[in-house]
Amino acid sequence: MSKIDLGAAIYIALKPIFKIYTIIFVGFLIAKYNIVSMENAKGISNMVVNAILPCLTFNKIVTNISWHDIKEVGVIILSAIILFSFGATGALITNYTTPVPKTFYWSFIFAGLFPNISDLPIAYTQSMGNGAIFTEAESEKGVAYSCIFLFTQSFLMMNFGMWRMVGLDFRDSKKDSEDLESQNTSVNISDIDTNQGTSMIMDEPKDNNLETTSQVPRVSISSSDGSNRASVLSSLSSNVVDYENGYFTGNRNYIQQYDKDTANQKSTTSEIEKPSEAHLVGGSDQIRRTTSFYSNNMGLDDRNEDNLGYDEYRSAVTRRRPRRSSIHDVISSFSAVNRIKTGELDLTRPLSMTEEVGRENTTIGAIDNNTEETGIVENTLKSNGDLQSVYSEKSTKWIRFKKRVSDFIHEHHLEWVAYFAINFCRPASLGALLGIICALVPWIKALFVPTYVHVHQAPDDLPVLNFLMDFTAYIGNACIPLGLLLLGGTLARLEVNSIPKGFDRSVVLMTVFRLIISPIIGVLWANKLYDMNWLDSRIGKFVMVLTWSMPCSTSQVYFTAFYTPVVGSHVQMDCLSVFFVAQYAILFITLSIVVTYTLKVDLNV
Repeated sequence: MSKIDLGAAIYIALKPIFKIYTIIFVGFLIAKYNIVSMENAKGISNMVVNAILPCLTFNKIVTNISWHDIKEVGVIILSAIILFSFGATGALITNYTTPVPKTFYWSFIFAGLFPNISDLPIAYTQSMGNGAIFTEAESEKGVAYSCIFLFTQSFLMMNFGMWRMVGLDFRDSKKDSEDLESQNTSVNISDIDTNQGTSMIMDEPKDNNLETTSQVPRVSISSSDGSNRASVLSSLSSNVVDYENGYFTGNRNYIQQYDKDTANQKSTTSEIEKPSEAHLVGGSDQIRRTTSFYSNNMGLDDRNEDNLGYDEYRSAVTRRRPRRSSIHDVISSFSAVNRIKTGELDLTRPLSMTEEVGRENTTIGAIDNNTEETGIVENTLKSNGDLQSVYSEKSTKWIRFKKRVSDFIHEHHLEWVAYFAINFCRPASLGALLGIICALVPWIKALFVPTYVHVHQAPDDLPVLNFLMDFTAYIGNACIPLGLLLLGGTLARLEVNSIPKGFDRSVVLMTVFRLIISPIIGVLWANKLYDMNWLDSRIGKFVMVLTWSMPCSTSQVYFTAFYTPVVGSHVQMDCLSVFFVAQYAILFITLSIVVTYTLKVDLNV
């Protein structure tokens, strides 16, 4: 390969960055204009984590890793641990030298611990496989190395439960949120000023996630004479307020009856005031924003709503401007504070394996203590010990077995073992783990891809399980584009309402640690490994430097939202937003410099 000049090296380093940032920008616009709502984005994220990413990791590891690479695999795992330790050290130094808010202490350490070593380095490495620097085979091998980095991070974050570190910052705010909730959960009808016409009053929802229509806030309308306040309150209590799409769906029978009654009365005292005069009791910024559609988005004109029929009313309320998504949508979608406080969610047990950040517990081989089945089993055993009357014979044996396993775990205090083992069954971890096992055992690998080991081939002269490689490759190709789009959407939803005093210095120092000092250490470490022959390939050296140059992991946004109450201050989210904005604003500069230096000096291209 002929040498390239400095200008060509700079262009080669910048080209993948431009592609990555363009995809991120498209995701930013998609989220900013609510083309993909937060709930849809959450579903796509779950699909990527639980289906597409496992396919990608399995395919790349089995295809490009063999038992000859076992030394590189060990070096990558060791390097990942050193990288995480260095980041945590930088966060600790920043914590003690700059005024990091007390309520962001553990989140700051978490941000230092785990960089974004999934979407960004894989996308960059794939973009380098055009033959100018690396061949396509080398690029694919580099992606496999990145998948091992990602597996190590997922192992520490989920199997060891280190993601719960973020929740330590919310211990002191728990009491404050409970006090605020107790102040804002009810409205006294007698407090309504009946001399001001009719007003809409919305109670704070009991469950801020609004999973069913029974959980929506109660809307009440009171007339100036106070004659029909009770009937209106009871009628509208069954109506639906759609926060996600920003409209009010009235009860058809009630609206038609109300129109008929008001037409018969022909009284101006029962005239409903315009929605712009609706007010909210409670003072929550999040609820105030989600209910702002009464004044901004319903599109009602200046006509008297009493004279609107049902069809006209529905047409009027659905004429609205698209509501832009915000960080409150992220919090509303992921927050599990209420479930934690009520005991429905036990953080000492593994969360659901089908979500990136689950809101349910999961068990394997044991009875879930929060299920109805547990109550039936315990009551039946206490009464006569006969489960046969409730379950079939086969089900009874399985339930008794789960009961014995559960009792054994509790008796010997092995909950941590169960936590560790269950998280191994997460699709993201399982895909990488199975890939490593298949790649390092030659006879198993020969069933998937051609190797030097002789096995019987299929009629097309390919291994009999090669169709699984086609399947995983086909699905896995969607992982990185979708991941970058979701990254852009996450950045679009970030908001900064207030910055704690002096925190800007913390952000600057940690950004220097993460994007300037860490790449320098990464270059030195990669060169040392290469000189010791612990890294045998150029692509391994390149991926090592690239991984040490990444910003913080954006998955922390979802972990923080998980612990953030919907009602109250969002200090942690504000700090995190500043943190990410600062890092991604200068990443293209620092990364292009690091890659250019690596190409010209370390790889000598």
